Amino acid sequence: MNRYTLFGFVWLYLSTFSMVVAQGKSDRPNIVLILADDLGWSDLGCYGSPYYETPNIDRFAAEALRFTDAYSSAPVCAPTRAALMTGKSPGQLRLTAVFDRDFEKMPLLPPNWVKQLPMEEVTLAERFKEIGYTTGIMGKWHLGKTADFWPENQGFDVNVGAWESGRPASYFPPYKNPKISDEVPGEYLTDRIAREAVGFIEDNRDRPFFLYLPFYSPHLPLEAPEETIAHFRGKEPYRKQKNPTYAAMVARLDQAVGAVLKILDSLDLADNTLVVFTSDNGGVLSLSETHVTDNHPLRAEKFLLYEGGIRVPLIVRWPGIVPKGSKTSQLAVSHDLLPTLLSAAGSPLFDDQIEGVDLLPVFKRGELAKFNRVLTWHYPHYMPRQEMKPSSAIRVGDMKLIHWHESHKLELYDLGNDIGESKNLAENMPGVAKTLYSYLDDWRMRRGVQMPVPNPAFVEN
Repeated sequence: MNRYTLFGFVWLYLSTFSMVVAQGKSDRPNIVLILADDLGWSDLGCYGSPYYETPNIDRFAAEALRFTDAYSSAPVCAPTRAALMTGKSPGQLRLTAVFDRDFEKMPLLPPNWVKQLPMEEVTLAERFKEIGYTTGIMGKWHLGKTADFWPENQGFDVNVGAWESGRPASYFPPYKNPKISDEVPGEYLTDRIAREAVGFIEDNRDRPFFLYLPFYSPHLPLEAPEETIAHFRGKEPYRKQKNPTYAAMVARLDQAVGAVLKILDSLDLADNTLVVFTSDNGGVLSLSETHVTDNHPLRAEKFLLYEGGIRVPLIVRWPGIVPKGSKTSQLAVSHDLLPTLLSAAGSPLFDDQIEGVDLLPVFKRGELAKFNRVLTWHYPHYMPRQEMKPSSAIRVGDMKLIHWHESHKLELYDLGNDIGESKNLAENMPGVAKTLYSYLDDWRMRRGVQMPVPNPAFVEN
C-alpha cells in the first residue's frame, strides 16, 4: 500500500467518523434550563405586566410555547430546586422548607425535614452526564451547607457561583462567594452569571451540553445598577408594580437571558437547543425592606399555597419541534422537568419513584396534546408572616383545595372562574371538597409525606 492509498483510507475514516459525530450531535439537543429566583407569574411582559420591561424574554416567548398554568413544586426556593433536580416532589423528598419560624411558640411542631439534597438522589445533571452531556451550573444552588453537597459533587462539571447561600451578600463585588473568582470592580452579578454562561456555551459548542442557569435575581437584596434604576423612576406604576429597583433587577435579568439566546444564535446552535425558562416560586409582595411586586390577578405571595405563591412562568423553545408562538393551559410543575428534558435528549425514564411526568408530547404539540392530571403540594411549616401556616394543597382540573394543618380548615376554589381565589366553595360544594381531600390524604400516605404534630409546649395566650 503506497502512502497515497494510506492517506485515502485515513481521509475516508476521518470523514465517516465526522459524519457519525455530526449525526449524533443533531439527534441530541443541547439543553438550557433558566431558573429565575422569586420571579412572580405576573412579572413579565408576555404574562401581562405593562410596568416591567422584558423585551428579550417576550421575543423568546413569541418563538416558543408558553404555559399559563405552570407551577413551582413549592412556595419557596430550596424545595423547588430539589424537586427540579430529582423529579420528586418536596413532600416525597422530605425536603420541604428553607427554614422554620420560631416554632416553639406555635401550636404545631414541624417534621424533622431534610436540610440538603441527599447524595443518594440521582440529579438531573448526573443523568445527563450518564448519557454523554457536559454539564454546567451558573448561579444559585442552595441545597447543602457543606461542599460535599455542592453541584460539583452532584453531577456538574463546571460550577460558577453555586454554593450554600440562597441569596447573594450583594449583587456588586465583593460577592463573598467562594465559587466566584476574579471579581471585576463595578460588575453586576446577574451580568457576570450571563457572561459565564456564554463562555460555557462557547467552550462546548461542539458537544452536547446541559446548562443549568439558576439566576439569583430578582431575589433580595434589592440592588441594581443606578442607570437601570433611573430608567424606571417616574414610570407610571401598574397597581403595586412600582418599585424601580425591582424593575431594574427584572430588566437586567431579561438582558442576561438575551445574552444567552444571542450566543446560541451566533454559534448556529439555536435550532438544536431546547431552552426552558421558569421561576422557583411566586413573587414576594410585602417585606420589611419595601413593597416588592404585585402578583395580580393571583392571590398572595411566596410562602403560601395560594396561586400567587406557586403559579409561575414556564416558556419552552425548541425550533422546529415546539410550536412557535403557542400557549397551553396544561398543568405542569417543576419536577416534570427532569423526565421531560431527559426524554427530549432521547433518554426517557421509567421509574415509579419519579413523580414528575414527561411533558414532551405537550412540548411538541402544545394544547393539542393536553392531558388531565393531579398536582399536589405540601408545606408543613410556619413562615415569616402570621398567616403563613402549615398547609397542603391539591389541584384537579380547575378545582383546587387547600388544607390548613393547624385548624383543619378546607378552602375550595374554582380557578377556571376565580383565578384570584376570592370565593371559598368548601361549604357550598362539600362533596367536591371531601373528594379532593381524600385524594390529597391518599397521596400524602402513599409517598410517606411528613406531617406536623401538636406542640406539647405550646400555650395559647
